[in-house]
Amino acid sequence: MARRKSGKSESVQVEKARKKFVEWRRSRKARSRIPERLWTSAVVAARDVGVNQACKALRLDYYALKRRVVSSPEMPSVKASGNFVEFDSGVAPLFTEWAVEMDNGRGGRMRVAARSASGPDVVSLSRSFFGEEP
Repeated sequence: MARRKSGKSESVQVEKARKKFVEWRRSRKARSRIPERLWTSAVVAARDVGVNQACKALRLDYYALKRRVVSSPEMPSVKASGNFVEFDSGVAPLFTEWAVEMDNGRGGRMRVAARSASGPDVVSLSRSFFGEEP
């Protein structure tokens, strides 16, 4: 059965690794272990396109490659995009999250939650809820 090629261009890292694996498979002895240099190139490819795509392209066991990617020392958890940089200034955030819950004893309940620069005006909220005039 012939394989259909997808219209997507393949990663450079995957293509390099695929060429190395093809060459190794042609010249290896039967049932020999995959050399460490090939595993390293497979890990680099997996970081580039993901473990699933890399193992399909390189004809490797998913779990064997996944184990190596996870245990490799330079494993980035998220691909760097350049669009977002987190900066921790060590200063407390300008906004705080807060919530106020009230129950009037007659079945009426109110819950107000927000994220704002200042806390809630509890006095005004309670007067409004309990029907008291200021």
